[in-house]
Amino acid sequence: MIALISATWDEITLLKRDVQVTEEGSNGDLEYRIGELSGQPILLAVAGVGIRRARTGTSFIIQKFKPRILISAGFGGALSPDLKVGDIVVGESVISLRKDEKKELFSDLPFSEIEYNKGALLTESRFINKPEEKKRLFKASNALVVDMETWGVVDAAVQSGIPVASVRSVSDESHEELPDMGALYGNNGEVDIDKASAYFLSDPSLIAPYFKFRFKNSPRASQSLSKFLSSLIPNL
Repeated sequence: MIALISATWDEITLLKRDVQVTEEGSNGDLEYRIGELSGQPILLAVAGVGIRRARTGTSFIIQKFKPRILISAGFGGALSPDLKVGDIVVGESVISLRKDEKKELFSDLPFSEIEYNKGALLTESRFINKPEEKKRLFKASNALVVDMETWGVVDAAVQSGIPVASVRSVSDESHEELPDMGALYGNNGEVDIDKASAYFLSDPSLIAPYFKFRFKNSPRASQSLSKFLSSLIPNL
């Protein structure tokens, strides 16, 4: 079985629709669905946002289902100025600047007709929303994109020997300034109305960038990610 772990269902909406579900379940913050995609047994899971939830959810999946491969999939913020919204990045390694460590990822994927980039990923414990910070992190890590979960998935899997791949779809470009999503969303990846209202009242100029991210960038990134994964998974 292949296990694919994301932070939210929104990131893999189209892929979820393609899976013929035979079983559903949950464990704490984790929700999962088991089924088939083009004849391939697959488990789709959302673990919530952040390193800790990714680690906890992955540990449960490994213990209960013993998948043969894990895929951390979701959005990523571009650190490289060459990347555009919807571009796919397959991680060759994942970096933690806080730990000053790098872990290798499984990146020897089957041939895909869909173009993608390969390189290092960076995992941070918070949402990176300012262009100057993206530039600083790119210089410090040389990673193509930044996310909040890949390190947690790899950390949970390291003792099991199960290979981990990470696929990220660019949701915001390196020059784009966004609201602090941590101030808008709950841990389940859903907008917290009270938090968001207070945040935008304090700085209304960030409303337009948020709507662009939510209703233009995110759907494009999700569509691109689901299309790539749908072509990849049957060949793994």
